[in-house]
Amino acid sequence: MARIDLPQRGLHLEYERHGDPNGRPLIMVMGLGMQLVAWPPALIEGLVAAGVQVIVFDNRDIGLSGSGELAPTQSMATSMLRYLFHRPVRPAFTLDDLAADTLALADALGLQQFDLMGVSLGGMVAQKIAWRAPERARSVVSFMSAAGPRAAPWAKLRVLPKFLSRPPKSASFEAQVAHFARLFEVIGCLDDAEEKRVMRARLEVALRRAYRPAGTARQLLAVLADPDRSAEVAQIQCPVTLIHGEEDPLVPIAAMEHLQRLLPNATAHRIPKLGHYMPTWVIPILVDQVGEHLSRS
Repeated sequence: MARIDLPQRGLHLEYERHGDPNGRPLIMVMGLGMQLVAWPPALIEGLVAAGVQVIVFDNRDIGLSGSGELAPTQSMATSMLRYLFHRPVRPAFTLDDLAADTLALADALGLQQFDLMGVSLGGMVAQKIAWRAPERARSVVSFMSAAGPRAAPWAKLRVLPKFLSRPPKSASFEAQVAHFARLFEVIGCLDDAEEKRVMRARLEVALRRAYRPAGTARQLLAVLADPDRSAEVAQIQCPVTLIHGEEDPLVPIAAMEHLQRLLPNATAHRIPKLGHYMPTWVIPILVDQVGEHLSRS
């Protein structure tokens, strides 16, 4: 892992670079509140074996990265009410800021052009980069993502209470792990005992590395403040591959179907039995689908 200062953005980002530094660069953008260690090692290894140079990093306000300048915001409860009543939400930073951070990271690493893979919120950031910097984004893989929360159906009712809650500040490490394990069991549709064990082990690694719930909340505000980017997404010109789990209860697959209508030339993959998570069994599928995407583009 390495830290890179981005003075023009007023922060630093923690990142990792895998594979041949002369290989084709793929910048992978993680989802809401998730750190770079959330990328399964087998996925990175599979892409590196295919000759890809993989760059992963902590988004601002998460993991070991800086927060940058934070604009004043309202409480999460007030912001949610404003969103529900179609009133503007004031975020501490925007999806455009996250996109600009990613572009600044690419500049610092000397990457003029690159491919992008984004998961969930990271897919939104990747879409934003492809729209605002078409000369930089060679292609996009948008994984279990959407054109904005108003461009997708609501999450399943059984998911929302767990998704919007968090452990009390006084919670022990074990209680934190248990809380997020229950969340990922629900959104990931996990029922296999070995998969749950692997998931808990990954959670323990992440929570020992960093735990920044306020940063996660501020990232959620950035999503709510940019509720429908359909007009932007429809203007993306680079090759796009859409990947989504058919059982995703957090970002239902109708979100991908909407992206398909906006991007009729995009390649789309529906993965049966997959929720909003990357279990062990899906990694070879993702390596193949991303590899095919890079070959086509």
